[in-house]
Amino acid sequence: MRVLNLLFAVLSCNALWAVPSYQIFGLGNLGGPATAYAISNNGVVVGTSANVQGDFRGFVWNGGSLIELAGLPASTQQYASGINNAGTVVGSANGTAVQWQNGAPGAIGQGDGNAMAINGSGQVAGMQNGQAFRTVGGQVEYLGTLAGGNWASAYGINATGEVAGYGETAAGDMIGFVSSNGQLQQIGTLGGNSSYATALNDAKQVVGHSTRANGYLEAFLYYNGSMTGLGTLGGVASYAYGINQAGNVVGSSWVTGDATMAAFVYANGQMRNLNDLVAPNSGWQLLAAYGINDSGQIVGTGLYNGEQMAVLLNPIAPPPLVSGFEPAAVSNVPEPGTVGLVVAGLACVAFGRWRRNQV
Repeated sequence: MRVLNLLFAVLSCNALWAVPSYQIFGLGNLGGPATAYAISNNGVVVGTSANVQGDFRGFVWNGGSLIELAGLPASTQQYASGINNAGTVVGSANGTAVQWQNGAPGAIGQGDGNAMAINGSGQVAGMQNGQAFRTVGGQVEYLGTLAGGNWASAYGINATGEVAGYGETAAGDMIGFVSSNGQLQQIGTLGGNSSYATALNDAKQVVGHSTRANGYLEAFLYYNGSMTGLGTLGGVASYAYGINQAGNVVGSSWVTGDATMAAFVYANGQMRNLNDLVAPNSGWQLLAAYGINDSGQIVGTGLYNGEQMAVLLNPIAPPPLVSGFEPAAVSNVPEPGTVGLVVAGLACVAFGRWRRNQV
């Protein structure tokens, strides 16, 4: 009888064969296209949205509606790109680097620029007057440019104040860099002429995208002097934008056929299309992922009913196991179709028993 019950569970749970790995939340917009760029470890999201007039506004989301950030006096265009766990937000207003504390904006340094990232101790990284910068003790420290180049920008900063970004070389190419003791060090390419570093973690793992010899860009992970291509979702190019302390990477890739792009997460040596990891028929087309926190929450942008909105993906805990049974291996990001039929049946039994408690 127990075997028959198990077989019945297997046959009746086809709809649960591919259990979603993420629950998707549309965060909305301010009247026009919106993108979420960063998320703190306590789940606060920041990003940028156009309003109905077509002007850009930075926003914060903390469980309710999008909250528009105030601008500097006379500023008409604001962008929010980074946040730390203390809730300090960074970005720009009319071409001036800005940080928001308790919702109040304040200029960083003097001159044209933008602030791209902030670490837990409040150090900010970005570009000002054509040079990469970070703040130390609240003061701007210019990191300069690459040798012979005229422009550089930092895009990420880790807990120790090291930055990653890219800048112009003497030959006019853009090359990614990582800082060491305040000096910018080029990280090379995947065989082409350019690379763009966009984020790094405390282990000094750097992500971004680089051209290959064929001229197409590919997402990469750079660590300890070695750059590794992460592949694509079947299309010609991919782009990495964010990394967490576990080394999980998010970004965007062209898919097979190159007719559209899709958000991805790269973990355990594999790039996965995030559209395949949410509930089927959700109505969403996830275009790009820009940030991932240490809990695995992902933010980015997507289309819903033709409208571009900021989006949040929360990891879903796998259903509890049936007592006395264990799969051979457990993946942090389950992939549909990789377990056997009997294991799938057992998962269905457990899922049905505990479904009310799942988020």
